[in-house]
Amino acid sequence: MSREPVPIMAAGSAISAATIGRVRQQLVARVPAEILNPFGRTADDEQALRDAIKAILDDPELELSSTPALVAAVEAAVVGLGALQPLVADPDISDILVNGPDAVFVERRGRLESTDVRLGSSRELIELSERIAALAGRELSVAHPIVDARMADGSRVNAVIPPVGGPYLSIRKFNRLRLDLLPGGRHGRDWVTEGGLSIEMAELLAKLVGARANFLVAGETGAGKTTFVRSLTDHFDPNERVGVVEDTAELDLDNPNRFNLETLHHHDIAAGDAENRLLDVGDLVANALRMRPDRLVVGEVRLPKEAFYTLQALHTGHDGSATTVHASSAEDALFRIELLARQSMHDLSLADLRAYIARVFDVVVVLRRQRSGLRIVRQLAALDGVKRDGEYALTELFEARLGADSAPSWIRHETWKPSARLTARLEAGEDATWS
Repeated sequence: MSREPVPIMAAGSAISAATIGRVRQQLVARVPAEILNPFGRTADDEQALRDAIKAILDDPELELSSTPALVAAVEAAVVGLGALQPLVADPDISDILVNGPDAVFVERRGRLESTDVRLGSSRELIELSERIAALAGRELSVAHPIVDARMADGSRVNAVIPPVGGPYLSIRKFNRLRLDLLPGGRHGRDWVTEGGLSIEMAELLAKLVGARANFLVAGETGAGKTTFVRSLTDHFDPNERVGVVEDTAELDLDNPNRFNLETLHHHDIAAGDAENRLLDVGDLVANALRMRPDRLVVGEVRLPKEAFYTLQALHTGHDGSATTVHASSAEDALFRIELLARQSMHDLSLADLRAYIARVFDVVVVLRRQRSGLRIVRQLAALDGVKRDGEYALTELFEARLGADSAPSWIRHETWKPSARLTARLEAGEDATWS
């Protein structure tokens, strides 16, 4: 059942639900749909939208004065996210977490904090969630009380309403952060200056990318895995063809010769037998190999099938590739991959499986988000096959240590000589030194 729009307050005056409805109708008739979407508007879109609202409010029949405050309030109520719109527009905020109409939290620069933002009621929160779901072509109702959707700009929205719980609303804004590995890069910000890497580590990582090392990037949720992989891909040769496979498009790489494949979930299919048409990361990795990539980037390995196809792809000539996994150490990252792969490669003994994995990955990078919000490379390790006892030959190159002021420092444990495989790749390039 449809509900009437709720009144809004602006400059001390209430604007009726009827007026809100009228403005909405006229906006839909005047403004393209992509500009009405509150996610991913450009500055020009925003200006065009406000000009249109001002023109509508200037209608003498409405008996309103189109002040900037009124225009902003009407925009938020009609085609925005209400009280949440300023949070969506704030570039320093990455996550918006609504636990109720009077409990709105955000993650700002890596730290969770409460806000003074308040919604009028649970009903208003439910209506807002329904409007967001509709923008993604999804239904949020008692019959479908949970929605997980990707918005037009790549942001992720998860909404829950009774009887399951809540109402709750979580918005993870699309991560557009670009960091260079080394200072002086084209993005203007870098891991070294930001405090996430030492200069020695960054130089080694750039050299490893040039040597076409295969990277396994690990970390917990929000540790910066996606941002770090983007930084690595900046060092790919621009003439190389890069294939990107993700469950949800997040990487948004700048490489000129690339293709992007994103999974097809059953709720993305308008018609047909969903189960028969479902495409997952494993399917897309298999297909990506037919599209002639020089390097392959797999967003995250979560399932056995994904582990199987990713290992197969990286083992069959696609050196210089990368993938990520949810883990808190290099050892845990390899164990996670091993555990997943074992379910799809059960015909291999444990020793053979470990040897196989060790032939795929050359470097394991572990990221961590500190309480301060700073994201750092906590561990950098080289994988040089397996030892005689069947354990991984994992050499820890750098480890982050925190001082009294919580500022990280990195300890280099030992001088490392790359494997014959990496050395051969490097010597095929222009720079054959590792110092």
